[in-house]
Amino acid sequence: MSPGDWKRVNRGWKIPSLVLAAIDSGFRPVGIHRANVGWLRLEKGVLTVPTEDLVKDGDQNEVAVTDRTVTALDRWLDERKNYPKYDDTDALWLNRKGNHYNSDTLNYLLNNLCEEAGIDQQNRNISWYSIRHSVGTYLVSEGSLAEAQAQLRHKNPETTMKYASPSPEERRDTLDNI
Repeated sequence: MSPGDWKRVNRGWKIPSLVLAAIDSGFRPVGIHRANVGWLRLEKGVLTVPTEDLVKDGDQNEVAVTDRTVTALDRWLDERKNYPKYDDTDALWLNRKGNHYNSDTLNYLLNNLCEEAGIDQQNRNISWYSIRHSVGTYLVSEGSLAEAQAQLRHKNPETTMKYASPSPEERRDTLDNI
């Protein structure tokens, strides 16, 4: 999305903070569902997921987030105080009906964001998990397998290996350097 797209869609900080946190963390839908304000360590630039909230076999509980995500989350926390549906909950994000997000509501949100941004979804399988897979792929490609494993909270490096699929251009560059 471009800054112009955000201006059209952005009517507050909830959705930008949710999407940016997902882009940084690779949270599965259940991670968004469970996320609460107690996880935020904005001064350190991390989300700390309690062990009991880790999904699957993960053992890493500290998730790095970018400065832009810290800013969005900080602004969302200020805005969040103004909504009565958050008065009796630590939930970081609730949907418009006051419920926790789930896979269906997150996919609906993503579909609406793509439509608003003019992203053609025909012949594409875009889902909330697409964000997680993109995070893994970019972290392996631009960083390292270890970084991807830690950020995605994988216990087993073999799980992270599925994101290690370099493009033909990357392989060609490597071959040229041999």
